[in-house]
Amino acid sequence: MENTLMRWDQLLSGVRLRDRKVKDRTKDNEYDLRNDFDDDYTRLVISSAVRRLQDKAQVFPLDNSDFVRTRLTHSHEVATIGRSLGISVEKYLHKQKPQAFQEESVGKLSALLAVAGLVHDLGNPPFGHFGEAAIQNFFRDWFNEDNVKKLTSVAPQNVEQMQADFENFEGNAQSFRLLTKLNGLVDEYSYNLSAASLASILKYPRSSLEGNKKKKERQAKKLGISYKKFGYMTSEQDRFELVREYTGILSFRHPATFLLEAADDIAYSAVDIEDGCKKKVLDYSIITDVFAEFFTTEEEKNLLDSFRNDFKQNTEERRSDRLDNAVQKLRIKAQGLMIHGVVETFLLTHDKILNGEFDDEILEKSKAAKVREAFRTLAENYIFPNQEIITRELVGGKVIRGLLEIFVSSVSSDNIYDGKELERDIFKFHDEFARSEKGKNFMLISDNYRYLMQKYPFSLQADKSPSLYDRLLLVTDFVCGMTDTYALELYQKLSGIKL
Repeated sequence: MENTLMRWDQLLSGVRLRDRKVKDRTKDNEYDLRNDFDDDYTRLVISSAVRRLQDKAQVFPLDNSDFVRTRLTHSHEVATIGRSLGISVEKYLHKQKPQAFQEESVGKLSALLAVAGLVHDLGNPPFGHFGEAAIQNFFRDWFNEDNVKKLTSVAPQNVEQMQADFENFEGNAQSFRLLTKLNGLVDEYSYNLSAASLASILKYPRSSLEGNKKKKERQAKKLGISYKKFGYMTSEQDRFELVREYTGILSFRHPATFLLEAADDIAYSAVDIEDGCKKKVLDYSIITDVFAEFFTTEEEKNLLDSFRNDFKQNTEERRSDRLDNAVQKLRIKAQGLMIHGVVETFLLTHDKILNGEFDDEILEKSKAAKVREAFRTLAENYIFPNQEIITRELVGGKVIRGLLEIFVSSVSSDNIYDGKELERDIFKFHDEFARSEKGKNFMLISDNYRYLMQKYPFSLQADKSPSLYDRLLLVTDFVCGMTDTYALELYQKLSGIKL
C-alpha cells in the first residue's frame, strides 16, 4: 500500500449515512451485482430533482430552442466526460500503482464520476449563477439588526455562520443539502447515497465562514481553489463530518472532485460556443481571432487550422450550416485535447493530491490550459454580454428577489403554529396566521419541504416550533427546487400579473 494520507479503498467508500454501513444489495436480490455508485446513479437519474434540470438554464435562460443546452443536458455531458476520465485514470493507476489502486476498485471511480457529474448542479436555483447572486444580495439587505437578533435567539454560537450561509448562498452547498436531506421519500437521509458520492461533489469542503475567500486573499494566505466558495450549510455540518470520516478526506478535497471540476469545465467551455453560434452571437472571424491570440503550440495551431479548413470546405460545398458544422468538429477535437491534458496532469500529481498538497484546478495546470482560456474568453467577451442573456438574467433576478420577499416575509412571522398543538408535536397553523396573506403564502410552499423542516429541524424555538434559520432554509429549499418557468409563472401569479 502506497504511503499517502488518503487511500483509494477508503476514498471509494460505499458506507451510507442512514445505517452507517455498506448496503448488501444481494440480500434481497442475488443478481444485483452493481457497485455502490451504479446503485447511486440509478436512484438519482429517475428522480424528480434531476428531471427538473430540463427547465433550468445553462447559458440562455427561458430559451425555447431544442438545441440550446439546459442544466439537464449539461449534467449528462459532465457525467459522460467524468466517466471517461475515470476509466482512463483507474485503469492506468491499477497498472502502475496496483498496491494503491487495487483490482476491486477498478470500475468504481468511473461510476462515481458519472454520479457526481449527474448531480453537481442539482442545488442551483433558477436562472443559474444570476439566481445565486440574487439570493445573496437579498439576504445581505434583509439581515438588519432586528433580523440578526431573531436568528441569534436559538443558537447564538452559530449565528455568524448561519447568517453567512444565506449571504454567501452557494448552489454547491444546496446540492449537498438536497442529496443528504431534502428527498423525503423515507426519512431525513434523502437519497441515502454512499459517502464517496457525497464527498465527490464537495468542490469546496469548507463552511460558509471558512470558504468564500477572494483571489487576492487566497494568494496572500496561500490557500487553494477549495477555499473559493463553501460546500455545506450549518444545518448539514454533522453530515459533512460523517462523509469526511468515512472517506478519509481529512480537510482536503476528494481526489475525484478534481476530475469532476475538470469534466464540468470541459463540458461547458467547449459547448458554449456551439450554443453561441446557434444563437448568432458568434461568427467565424470572432472565433478565429480569439483562438489565434491564445494558440501558440503546434498542437494548438493544428486545432485552429483544422477549424479553418473545415469551415473552408463547408463554404466550398455551400453548406448552410457551414459554421455550426465546423464548430461542432472543433468542439470534439478541443474536448479531446482537454481530456488528454487532465488525465495526464492528474496522474502526474496523483501522490500530491492524495497527500493534500495539490489544491488547484487540474485543467488550469495541464497542457490544455490555453485551450480552456480561449473558450473562456469567447464566452466572457461575446456570449455572456449578449443582450438576450442580460435581459433574461435581469428578469430572473427580479423574479428570485420577488419570490424571496414574499416567502421570507411569510416564514419570518411570529406565532405561525398553534401553541397548544405544538405541545403534542402537531404542526397546525395558528388560526389568525392561516387566514392572513402571509399564512396563505406559507401554505404554497412545498408540502415535502415543510414536512421535513417540521419533522427534522436543525434547531427549535422555546415553543417547539422550527427556528428562524430552519424557516429561511425552507424558503431557499423551495425556491432552488423551482424550474425557471415555474419560478416566473409563480411570481407573475403572486404579483397579480396573470392568473
